[in-house]
Amino acid sequence: MREPEIAKGVVESLLGIKVGKIEFLTSQYSLGELYDGRGVRLDAYLEDSDRILDIEMQIVVRADEGLRMRYYQSIIDVENLGRGESYRRMKESYIIFICLADPFGDRILNDRIHKVIYNASDFAKAENPVVRSFLKFLKNRSASDAITRRIQAEVEVCKSHQKWRAEYMLWDDQVREWKEEAREAGLSEGRKEGANSKAVETARNLLKMGLGSPEQISAATNLPIEEVLEIKQKLE
Repeated sequence: MREPEIAKGVVESLLGIKVGKIEFLTSQYSLGELYDGRGVRLDAYLEDSDRILDIEMQIVVRADEGLRMRYYQSIIDVENLGRGESYRRMKESYIIFICLADPFGDRILNDRIHKVIYNASDFAKAENPVVRSFLKFLKNRSASDAITRRIQAEVEVCKSHQKWRAEYMLWDDQVREWKEEAREAGLSEGRKEGANSKAVETARNLLKMGLGSPEQISAATNLPIEEVLEIKQKLE
């Protein structure tokens, strides 16, 4: 795998894809050593303009291969997305384990990772009445059971608090203004940039006034949390 053309040929054969010119190739590449967590050493690490590829040769089959794949993937993602960069900049990535024996047998890929997504717009389709009520509350702000009524009560408490009320009113007015501007502008690309500049300005003002946490300001302005934290750091 030290030879780019060999590695390129192996990847294209195994995955059935075309790989562009390899920009970076090494063997035994170390990742994650600057963090407190466990670092990893990749057998062969390749990049082209659109993809990141890791090839691992597994002579000894371990029981935790699924978890190893999960960890390698996460470390590669962390290494390849800079602070404040949009998630949209993440490249397509492949983790390729070549094993000399069946690593799983009758077991499934037990990587202990689950992705759960709920669409509040389709709350009526939820079979569980508690879930259905919660999603309906998120979509329509309509409390219909004990949990959602308790959430609604807490929301009202927060809104009645002087500081929270000021934040809530400011965010509500700002969101309404952005929606109106977007509607009038027809969401043209140039005006999107203007709306983003206004969002950055609003986030900066909120941080200066100490109104809300970075997470709350991110939700209110639709700016990535990383961008809000970067603005906060510049103000300190």
